[in-house]
Amino acid sequence: MPTKTKKASAGAFVQIYGRWEFSGSAATFVQPKERGNPVGLCLAPSRLRSGAVSVTAKLHDLEGAARIVLGFNAATGSYYSVGLGGYDFAYLIDLFTAGSGWKAVQALGSKTQLSVDKTYQLGVEVSGQRVSLTVDGVQVLDHKLPAPLQGDQTGLFAWGAGRVEFDHFSLTAREPRIFVVMQFGEPYDSLYKEVIQPVSGAVGFKAFRGDDVFRPGVILQDIRRGIVESDVIVAEITPVNANVFYELGYAHALEKPTILLANRNVEKLPFDISGYRVIFYDDTIRGKRDIEGTLRKHLESIRSGQDVV
Repeated sequence: MPTKTKKASAGAFVQIYGRWEFSGSAATFVQPKERGNPVGLCLAPSRLRSGAVSVTAKLHDLEGAARIVLGFNAATGSYYSVGLGGYDFAYLIDLFTAGSGWKAVQALGSKTQLSVDKTYQLGVEVSGQRVSLTVDGVQVLDHKLPAPLQGDQTGLFAWGAGRVEFDHFSLTAREPRIFVVMQFGEPYDSLYKEVIQPVSGAVGFKAFRGDDVFRPGVILQDIRRGIVESDVIVAEITPVNANVFYELGYAHALEKPTILLANRNVEKLPFDISGYRVIFYDDTIRGKRDIEGTLRKHLESIRSGQDVV
């Protein structure tokens, strides 16, 4: 699936918190008249799990904040925000959860390094759980989130007593990715090439595994990076393979959505994963059709739940 670039007009944003003014492609947060935290939040119609978001931002007060919202979940109200200002820092990745409030995830620089009335170009890249921030073309933050984004809605976050101006909001969504964990060699190579890859592609995912991403360097680092930057994990767990279970454990630690596959003739699953739902399959023509259909349903369910672009 090709990438999709969308530019949101300011009038398309929906106000959630605070008072906003919209004109053309510009969205401006105005200090609310009511008492309480001077927080502003508006949501864009464009969504993504992995991709890039950019916007220009201008602060009129060094106590203010101007950030891009990622992963807003309408059911829980939780979201990440990435950009300028907060907690006396210049650059910030922040997490908001209902009941706990805001928490800095990664921060760099002092707020005194920012300038009022200066227009900054903010760019945020999201690959699975890896998030980076560039300011005026310079990467200032690169962080692995502790868990996947809980939602897929994007938007703008503002804070402070002064006006916070945004303009030229743009989003480029990339196809979600599946990292496949399995033993190499037959019959698993055929399962990967003849079932997992085509079914994933038909549902709108790009499937890849370790031997697709190996580069000069440490193989384990490539695998860990592939897991972090993926949206879903598919793991074939029929043989008791130490590498496979290490990679599966790492995926579970990151709270990745995970689909387990196993041959129906497997004698016994390891105790640690016996409680997880497993798709069992047969090495027959009918068995191939069955696993294709079941895997498709699981992926469609995940994609529908994530509402990925």
